[in-house]
Amino acid sequence: MGISTDQLTRGRFADIDAVNQPLSDAGRAKLKEGIDVEYRDFINKVATARHKKFGDIEPVAQGRAWLGSQAKVNGLVDEIGGLDRAIELVKKKAGIGAGEQVNLVSYPPRRGLLDLFFQKQTQDTEVELETRVVRYLGVKMPGLRPWLHGGMLGVLPFRVELQ
Repeated sequence: MGISTDQLTRGRFADIDAVNQPLSDAGRAKLKEGIDVEYRDFINKVATARHKKFGDIEPVAQGRAWLGSQAKVNGLVDEIGGLDRAIELVKKKAGIGAGEQVNLVSYPPRRGLLDLFFQKQTQDTEVELETRVVRYLGVKMPGLRPWLHGGMLGVLPFRVELQ
């Protein structure tokens, strides 16, 4: 069919996800390192939010997904419910009557793409930046967040659309 692949790379692990060559031992170690960093970050955030230690959360985590009832038993959630239940609880805590209507305001306010690029990056702004890049470019870039920390990023020079 005349289809071939060419690769231009810059950096030691630039071709880590190449489909035309096997993954090297060094590449495998680099991928594991990136996964471990993201995993530890996630567990630390859960532990902080639950007022627990990393060692209390990690044994029940280990990449597993829990049903709400299981998460409650494992101390990962206080209560099971959706947005309406969360609003009820906040109103109660704030002393607002159950029948009183409240307006939800998104916080922080939406920022422009340039604002996001040129401000100090936090986890929240990274998620927002990734979402905005997808919206503006029409391309999903799931590896954008690690790239903001000097991690790996692969971008195709084209976009494929099947109709």
